[in-house]
Amino acid sequence: MSAAQPAFTIRRAHQGDIAALVDVHSDAFHDKFLAAFGERRYTAGVALMQDIWRRQGSAGLSGIWVAEEDGVVVATIALRARITSRALPIIPVEWLFMRALGIFRAFYALTALSLVDYHISNNEIYISDVAVRQTHRRRGIANSLLMHAVSEAQRLAIGSLCLFVSATNPAAIALYQHNGFDIVGMRQSVFGWLILGNSRWHLMRKLIPRTIPAPFLSSTERITTPSQIIE
Repeated sequence: MSAAQPAFTIRRAHQGDIAALVDVHSDAFHDKFLAAFGERRYTAGVALMQDIWRRQGSAGLSGIWVAEEDGVVVATIALRARITSRALPIIPVEWLFMRALGIFRAFYALTALSLVDYHISNNEIYISDVAVRQTHRRRGIANSLLMHAVSEAQRLAIGSLCLFVSATNPAAIALYQHNGFDIVGMRQSVFGWLILGNSRWHLMRKLIPRTIPAPFLSSTERITTPSQIIE
């Protein structure tokens, strides 16, 4: 019997994915989007995010990977590294928010969407988000995206992966711990509590071992993944 074909593929994001990327994010992070834009301006906020991503061009998609099933983007991961980052074009983000949402809601949205910022060091990749459509969860897609992040770190000879996760999201914490991440710090925010009802985020880190050539690994040590990787 032949091996079952993988259910999805992982590939780099391109300009044609922008609408799908924002759609996946708005579905996976619906509560955050709702807190940022409110019910009345939710649709305008989603359209605004697409507009800003398009204005950023290819630089804005640097480090973005998607999981695709039957030609449909079902998940994304963003891998930010100093050695691969590209300068974003200068665009009037604040003005675009104010034009689309009004002054008060623009301030509220910008605060909600950028509560947890992080200064990336030279020897790490920062995972700014892992987003999976709600209809496609519990199928191993997030695990495969994290395995791909490890592969990217090894390819770039980067020593660690790190990310922030809400302290009130035990399922996500368990997912990252299952993939070898440890809690190494905490960030607190009064604005987070006021806007999202959450004031604490864990900083989690995974140290990346050197890549060992496959011939030197035993059969039990070789890693397989249910996805195909497309460069």
